[in-house]
Amino acid sequence: MSRRTFGALAAAGLAATVLPEALAGPAAASSRREPYEPAWPSVDRHLAAPEWFQDAKFGVYWHWGAFTTPEFGSEWYGRDMYRPGSREYDHHKATYGEPAVWGYDRFIDGGTDLAGNHVQFAPKPASRGGQFDPREWVRIIKASGAKFAGPVAEHHDGYSMWDSEVNEWNSVAKGPRLD
Repeated sequence: MSRRTFGALAAAGLAATVLPEALAGPAAASSRREPYEPAWPSVDRHLAAPEWFQDAKFGVYWHWGAFTTPEFGSEWYGRDMYRPGSREYDHHKATYGEPAVWGYDRFIDGGTDLAGNHVQFAPKPASRGGQFDPREWVRIIKASGAKFAGPVAEHHDGYSMWDSEVNEWNSVAKGPRLD
């Protein structure tokens, strides 16, 4: 590899992914043999990413949670609905009422919008007659050729999408009651 090629790869942060193992330093050699310990020197002895991940060129992550319930804006809905003048704030007031009264927590615990509709983040699994079919998602992702995939397990709204032992705001304790 020429110095020019190495320099370009290094500038892009990619040099470590193409260097032969012998040149990659002690982290590459030790990362396969030693378990991680809860200390920085241990982290420093391991590669930043596992070998299979370094070779994976395509993956799928998705943002899904209580913030998808209003079907408006983005995953930042829970923040922006409280910002007067934002599109989310205006939408929220028109659809649900004042954010100070009809807050983000209602998307999780459930509530009634101004039109009288029940609103709650409560996906119903296909196995129970609903449309939420994680097995179909996996089938589609595998068929796409993705080498890794996964949902964002907890977004900035603090709502955990698993049975958290440290956060009462989780999808098993509140909302869909799904892990």
